[in-house]
Amino acid sequence: MVRWAVARGDLDHSPIDGLRGPAISKPRTRVLTDNEIKFVWHKLYELRSDVGRVVRFCLVTGQRLGEVVGLTPNELDLPNAVWNIPAERSKNGHPHTVPLTPIALSIIDECRDERRSSLLGSDGNPDGLFGVSRNVVSDIIWRYGQPLRGTSHVQRWHAHDLRRTALTGMARLGISPIVIANVANHRSVSKAGVTLGTYVQYDYSDEKRIALSRWAERLQTIISNAS
Repeated sequence: MVRWAVARGDLDHSPIDGLRGPAISKPRTRVLTDNEIKFVWHKLYELRSDVGRVVRFCLVTGQRLGEVVGLTPNELDLPNAVWNIPAERSKNGHPHTVPLTPIALSIIDECRDERRSSLLGSDGNPDGLFGVSRNVVSDIIWRYGQPLRGTSHVQRWHAHDLRRTALTGMARLGISPIVIANVANHRSVSKAGVTLGTYVQYDYSDEKRIALSRWAERLQTIISNAS
């Protein structure tokens, strides 16, 4: 608009010449270690079971915190062990299906038992399965979820690091980048270019289930055996 005003002669020069844009933040690279995963899995659950279940589900599924806390029972297809995230709740505006492993299903079962006992719903969307808000989860993580506090190796972590940890864990297991991108609903990778975006109309559902199952097996080993 300013350039247009200068071209018209309404301004002698651009008043924003020489101004610098805001600094671009570097993307985070934090990934939890196996010992940190074990700490997070157990200690946050002991502190607050509702927050602990959200954290566990984020780790198991590799999905975003906002999408997890917003999960409602009508998004679940339990006979087929699938979680269907609608387009209006997906960050990129596209619907997304997440295969559910036995660990994920056990977390869902526990949430449903809690709902029946009327113990959920006070801190979040009353229709949400987990019954706790994103802000509450983030606040608990900020205040109590630091596994190495008091040591010389303190490194704070955030809720989104759970997703990065899960996807990185899949990569370490040899899962292909295109499958990981489909698990994460990263369309910039899974639908990039003419070939993938136009000609490959495949949802990788079987591959996603295999990837999440392999990660769940690895996660089970971590939370049981890491020292």
